Amino acid sequence: MCSATDLAQRIAAFHDRAVASPHHRYLSWEHCYRFFRARSQDALLKDKDAAALQLGFYLASWGMYRGSSFLLQRSYTIHVAVVERLASPELSKLWDTEVGSAASDAALVPTILSAVDAVRQAYAPFGAATDTLATKVILGTLGCLPAVDRFFIDGFKKSGRQYSRINTRFVERIIQFCLECGSGLCVEQDRIEKRSGLRYPLMKLADMYFWEIGYAAALKQPGGDPELMD
Repeated sequence: MCSATDLAQRIAAFHDRAVASPHHRYLSWEHCYRFFRARSQDALLKDKDAAALQLGFYLASWGMYRGSSFLLQRSYTIHVAVVERLASPELSKLWDTEVGSAASDAALVPTILSAVDAVRQAYAPFGAATDTLATKVILGTLGCLPAVDRFFIDGFKKSGRQYSRINTRFVERIIQFCLECGSGLCVEQDRIEKRSGLRYPLMKLADMYFWEIGYAAALKQPGGDPELMD
């Protein structure tokens, strides 16, 4: 179980930084998620170039275009196939469900993993999508998984939970976390919605919570601002 106080403080710390400036990079997730969730799957397919641009800028803001990333060598059109796959009828349940809000969501684990695989397949002609890239795409569009980047994984492990890779066990664990902390997460959903006008999905709040644990731990280490290393 998680402490309601700890949950609120960590999520608030993350969100406070995001809204400190209307141009903060953290808000790139909001812009991307708003775009995808304001449209039907058919509408996304009709506007897939704009969707790909939204997705690309969000990913760039969250570190997916630096270093040796294969994305860096391509234009925004590399994301068009991702939009097409995510908007497919096979993933409709993930567009219609607040994953983590009901115990029955465990039945969606295979579909969630199929969405991760769909992202990997869309990028396969250009390069191998890591767990981090695939889940950042999912978080910014479907919102049914946290993004398993460095700070999230560190925070997840520091909270006493196991993580090795994106698999059935991990998805089950993160759904279980949302169920166990549901009342506290709903309070944060309401608070953020009143503040920003957007209702964050439960998985985004889980992402923020564990990311903040990992980030706070990194702040205690020598070597400068850990955000620059995320």
